Parts: sequence; structure tokens; C-alpha cells
Amino acid sequence: MLNHNSANLGVNMKNFFYRCATAGFGLVAATAATAAFAQDDAAASFDGPLYDGAYIAPMASGMFPGSKEGLKDTVGGVLGIGYRRDWWAMEMRGDYYSTPLKTGGSVKQYGGGLYSLMFPFSSSSTALVRNLYGVLGLGLLQNDDFMTPDGRAGALEPHNFLMTTYSAGLGDIYPLRIGRYDFGIRVEALYRYGHRAEAVNRRNDDLSVTNDFNDVLVKVGLQLPLGINEPVAPVAETPVEVVPPVAPADSDGDGVPDDRDQCPDTPAGTQVDDVGCPLPPPPCKAPEAGQKADLSGCAVGDTVTLHGVNFEFDKANLTLNAKAILDDVASALQAAPEIQFEIGGHTDSKGSDSYNQKLSEQRASSVMDYLGAHGIDAARMSAVGYGETQPVADNDTEEGRELNRRVELKILSGSTAAAAQPAADAPVGDDSSLIADPADAPAGDDSSLSTDPADATPGDDSSLSADPAELVLPDATAP
Repeated sequence: MLNHNSANLGVNMKNFFYRCATAGFGLVAATAATAAFAQDDAAASFDGPLYDGAYIAPMASGMFPGSKEGLKDTVGGVLGIGYRRDWWAMEMRGDYYSTPLKTGGSVKQYGGGLYSLMFPFSSSSTALVRNLYGVLGLGLLQNDDFMTPDGRAGALEPHNFLMTTYSAGLGDIYPLRIGRYDFGIRVEALYRYGHRAEAVNRRNDDLSVTNDFNDVLVKVGLQLPLGINEPVAPVAETPVEVVPPVAPADSDGDGVPDDRDQCPDTPAGTQVDDVGCPLPPPPCKAPEAGQKADLSGCAVGDTVTLHGVNFEFDKANLTLNAKAILDDVASALQAAPEIQFEIGGHTDSKGSDSYNQKLSEQRASSVMDYLGAHGIDAARMSAVGYGETQPVADNDTEEGRELNRRVELKILSGSTAAAAQPAADAPVGDDSSLIADPADAPAGDDSSLSTDPADATPGDDSSLSADPAELVLPDATAP
């Protein structure tokens, strides 16, 4: 008898450890499958309702009974309702199984219990480790229609009995998220010990059922919190400070950076080239047609012919056209207040020397008086008549005599650097300008008068006709 009981105990222990190993393998496989199909740990919040709050846990449960129970493996359902607080949880569960009997038929097993879950690694940042838990449970399990004979022998009859269960095991929860809702896939493996008390007053005629039940349970299901995460406040974006680009240093303010400036101490207002050096002054010459009178570039000793400054016949009276030209000359002189100059009158060789000398002096004085009346300081000017002594062309031809009849402006001292005028401000189409070289004067110029009225020939335009309709007026756009 002892050997027989020892053999049965060995078989029972072997079956028990086999089922425990099967359950453990199932737990590992279920966890691995969960991890394979779930999103990464960052998807779920570690401080939401999944970790702090009430939940329900529907699960499917596989039951593997002990060999002495007369039961076959089966699948049932479990529903848990609990509350978790970070590292612990309390849970009430209800179980139901329809378990096949080895003798035929099936027994209905249902009951409930109270379970305590502990999460020893709740501070971990890895989801599977953080949610790994141990579980202990205490419950009752009702068995209905358990087919067994009464006593030691007899026909099979259905019997009902209640047993107390004690459970222990391991589980894990893998978190998932849909929108603001966190939930988890839950797997659990339990060893459950059930004890059936003998029927009262039937010790010698008890049911032919073992008093001890050793079951392995493997559960797979969901952990469904009853709350959702609070909306995440949008993170305020830190305004990006726009740093304006630092302008390259330009110590002398000429518009050329210091790293390219080859003339670093250029005076303020000086026009410079692309390497920061002052532009050379323009040549002292007559402006192009349509440009204003401009003395920039003229140095001491330069002489400028006032082309178009004409007088009434045999007189020193300025024509209207000449006055318009001198207005422009006065503006150029005002732009260069530091220069001093001489106004020289010249005639051709017709007439006596004395007459031509006197007439040239009168005409030079007339020009000086006009400029003085238009803002030019008399101390800057002097008037000199040269008569016919300084011809610039042949007096034997009409064209030469026209070039010799002229009024000139000669720079005596001072600088003309301030006299520069932008060409863009020039009137368009006005050719009453300054010429530096009398040879540039057009052949038909009427810049002076014949010295002797008797010497004037028909067609000579060196004087002004008495008919005002024949006056040569400056361009309408002239200032």
C-alpha cells in the first residue's frame, strides 16, 4: 500500500511540474507575442489611468487540472474588476469553466475571489519590466454536477460541492494607446490549490472525489482602465530670436567695408571707387549737350569758354539767351565758393585795336556785374578785356572770327571739388553750356560782336537782330 501511494505521489508531482512548465512557457510566449505586435514603450503614458485608477480585466483562461481530480483540460473565462495605485492593485474576480470529466459528462465550476497584485519594478522605464507583477488570491469555487459514486462504490451520480482556493502566480501588462486612451494586453500564469472539505457526518461514506485540487491556469486578456488621459497642453514654442546680420565695419563711412578699403581715411562725403579710394576729378571740359554747367575737375589755371554768352550789336548789353546761360554759370560758381576767377573778354580783329580793347573790357564787366547780381561775391571776380590780342583761330575766315569773339572764365585760385553736380539733374536738350576749348565752339556761334558796325556783313550772326522774334532762347527746361 505504501509503495502504491508513493508511486501515485510521484506521478502527481511529475504531472504538476509538467503543467507548471507548460504554463510558464505559455506566459513567456504570450508576452513575446504581445511585444511583437504592440507599439513601443513611449506610446503609453506611465502616469495615466493604466497606472492609477479603476479598471476591468476580461480574460480567457486555460485550466490544466491535476491528474487525481478526474478532470480534463479546459478553457473558461475570467472577469476582474480592480483598482491600481502605481506599485499595487486589488482585484475581485469571477471565474467560470465547463470542465469535462474523465468519466463522462462535465462539471460546471464557477466562483470568485479577492486578489492582490504587486508591481516590484514600477519605477522602471521599460514597459514590460514596469508592469511585471506577482499575484496572490483567495476564493471559493462551486462545482455542480460532479459525476461520482457515493462512498467507496456505487453508481455514478451528480454531486455538488464547494471548495476554497488559494492562488499564486506571475503576470505582465503591455501598454497600448488609441488616441488619449491607454490600455494593456495582460497575460498571467497561476497555480491554484483547491481544498474540498469532507461531507459532514459522512466520513465513512464520503464522495469518491479527492479533497485536494492542484490546477495550473494560464490567462490572456485585456486591462481596460475606466478613465482616459488628460489632454496634453501644447508646448509653448520658445520664440526664436532673430539676430540681424552684423554689418561689416566701415570706419570712414564711404560705403566700402574696412576689409576692402584701400583708402581708410577718406573724408566724409567724398565719392569713392569700389576699393574706397577717391574718384579722380572729371576733366575740365565742356559738358555734353543737355548737361548743366559744371566746374568740377577744373584746377587753377584752367580756362573755360562761356559759349553762347552774346551781346547786343556793338554793345555790352547781354542778350536774353546769354542771361539764361549765366544763371546756370552762377549756380556752378555758388557750388564752389572757395574759387576765385577772372572774366576775360575777347574780340576778333575787325576794327581798331583800341575800340576792340574797350569793347572787350565793357563786355567782361557786364558779365561780372550780372554774376554779382545773382549771388556771386565781387571779391571772387575780376574783369579783364583782352581785345583782339589772344585769338584762338584765324581772323581771316568767318569761322575763325566767330571762335575769337568769346567770353572766358579763368580759375585763379581755390578748389573746385565741391562744384560737382550730378548729371542726372541736368536739363535735357540745352546746348548753352561751357566749353573748355574754343575750338569746340560751333561755326555759327554769335558769342561776340564786330567792333565796327561798318564792318558787319549781311548774314553775320555776331550780334543780335532788332527783331525780338529772332532771339535764341534757352531750352525751356533750363533752371
